[in-house]
Amino acid sequence: MKIDDETHIKLMINEINNLDPKYKKLIALNQKQTANAIGVSSSTMESWRREAVGPEYKKMDLGKKGRVLYSKIAVAAWMVNGSGTIKTA
Repeated sequence: MKIDDETHIKLMINEINNLDPKYKKLIALNQKQTANAIGVSSSTMESWRREAVGPEYKKMDLGKKGRVLYSKIAVAAWMVNGSGTIKTA
């Protein structure tokens, strides 16, 4: 039985939420949390952003020190679809 992408994304969000009890209350993850969910290092997340690879993210402040957040839906969709591209705000 094949499951559709929407169901697969919901299942993936469940998996992300089960990694850490704190994740269940969040709608977005920071870089370290996202790296943990995907199974890569935090520095890999930085590299992926520079190379336009990885899940969609939002930079909350301008400048070098701006906070980067990844919605759990975007992370799950990227993991399911493996799009290989990112979008920035």
